[in-house]
Amino acid sequence: MITGLGRNSGTFDTPRRLSAYDRDAEQQLVRACRAGERGAQEDFYRRYRRQVAATLYRVLNDRNELEDLTQDVFIIAFRGLDKFRGDARVSTWLYRICVNVALGKIRTKVRKPPPIPMEQPVVESVADSPETPERTLRRNQDRDRVHRLLAAMPAKKRIVLFLHEIEGRDLKEIAEIVGAHPVTVRTRLFYARKEFYERLAQDAES
Repeated sequence: MITGLGRNSGTFDTPRRLSAYDRDAEQQLVRACRAGERGAQEDFYRRYRRQVAATLYRVLNDRNELEDLTQDVFIIAFRGLDKFRGDARVSTWLYRICVNVALGKIRTKVRKPPPIPMEQPVVESVADSPETPERTLRRNQDRDRVHRLLAAMPAKKRIVLFLHEIEGRDLKEIAEIVGAHPVTVRTRLFYARKEFYERLAQDAES
């Protein structure tokens, strides 16, 4: 696991088998959106908006500009519907767009360490010791460092690394999300890890 960011215990877009009815309804909605039907586009937005916003928040851990980024995802999605082949769930396809938009935002944004919380210290279950300001700051800096290094990597590598190491998804899930064979994902993940730790070492020396 990448140091500085833990895996999410509750990933929200875990691929599942669609019933024939669900798949037909989804494809009909996509076709109506492609045809420019306003009602279908509004239905599409209402159906997936919450999922998109939640995914963006999980990647960024920041509510600033969340609404604007959600709109960006749907703009990209509506423009790219003609390229959606329908061999994966719409939510899976949108998930990939979300990750790209969020990591692209990280790349262009000058991130500042979040303020040190002044509330009651958090007690860690493992060490049963209070969360000190120094430890909080260090953890936040580690998280920001990981995001910064991820954002500097090529898109294909950073996505598989993010999905596997931070989201905790397995190779089969990642393969469905990125539209690649699991063997390709495994190879990509190997080189992504290698590049990440090389960048981490370089960052530590600078």
